[in-house]
Amino acid sequence: MSTLFSIDQPRGSMAELDAPTRIAIGDELLREFPDQGGWRSTAFSRAASRLKVSVDLGRDCAALAKWLSPPMRDHVFGRVSVSFTVLREAAFDYSRSGMPDHQRWDALRTMIDAALANGRTRITATAYRRMIGARPVPNQADAMSPEAIVRQMDRPDVWSAVLDYIAANPTSRKDVLMRIAE
Repeated sequence: MSTLFSIDQPRGSMAELDAPTRIAIGDELLREFPDQGGWRSTAFSRAASRLKVSVDLGRDCAALAKWLSPPMRDHVFGRVSVSFTVLREAAFDYSRSGMPDHQRWDALRTMIDAALANGRTRITATAYRRMIGARPVPNQADAMSPEAIVRQMDRPDVWSAVLDYIAANPTSRKDVLMRIAE
């Protein structure tokens, strides 16, 4: 499979890699290691290191690049931003929705089409998980009720972080105080 994306972008941390770059890394790894058996080798580890990704991320990138056909890529990497997390969820059902692969892909395609029709530019992992009926990720703000978030304020580390934020950002101080006064 040919690479549809360049991996020659400057990279900081792995978290900064966008989905097309991760797929390009997967394509590069697949050229050297087309079969999953090779993904456990020391040569694969060296190749992942050369591409500046962890071995586990390299395996995820290769598996996802193998799963994403060119027509799927054209649909996914159009005018709507689809994160690597969403693509990984669609391909591998990490949050255990129990939905078959083709139905997860159909759900993603439907979300992309709806986003385009409604002028949205992004598909979030939370929205996708909700669409496929998957379990929410624990401690993710979207998965927590407002009451659970408020209870977080009882934690000394959270309270300290909020106070530090308010003290360091004078414009937020006014916003916070206005909200409290409501």
